[in-house]
Amino acid sequence: MTRPSDVKPREGDQPASLYKDWKVGAEFPPLPFTVTPDIVKEYMSVVDADPKNYVIDGRQAAPPNTLFVYMMAVMYRLYPPQQGGIMLGNTVEFHSPIWADEDTEVIGSGRVTDKYEKKGRKIICYDVDFKRPDGTMIMSVNHMSAFPE
Repeated sequence: MTRPSDVKPREGDQPASLYKDWKVGAEFPPLPFTVTPDIVKEYMSVVDADPKNYVIDGRQAAPPNTLFVYMMAVMYRLYPPQQGGIMLGNTVEFHSPIWADEDTEVIGSGRVTDKYEKKGRKIICYDVDFKRPDGTMIMSVNHMSAFPE
C-alpha cells in the first residue's frame, strides 16, 4: 500500500522550486505506487462517496478521482513544492477503472507543458499521466497553477 503521504514531499522539507526553475518540456521522473482496497475504502469515506455510483458491469470500482491525491507527488519529484501556489484548474480524462477489490500498480509520469505570465500571475501548466505497468492509461490530467516568485 502506498499512501500519498509516503510519496509526496511537504512544503519546506527541501528547497522549493521557483517559477524561474521550471522548464517547458521537462519530464517528471516516473513515480510507481500501489492503490489498495484499503486506500480506495479510505478515500471513499473521506469524500463521502456512495459505492453504488461506482459500479461497472456489476463490479465495484474506485471513484476515478482517487488518483488526484497522487497528482502533485508526480510533479514534486522534479519540482519540490513552493508555498503559496494556487490551483487554477484541471482538465481530466478517465480511461480505465481502478477496481476497489484488488491492488492496482500505477506509474505516474508527466511533463511541463507551458509557463507564462498573465495579469501579474506566474502560471505553470503540466500534464500527469497515470498508467498501469503494461501501459494501460488510467487517467490523464492537464493541470494549471499560479505560483509566487
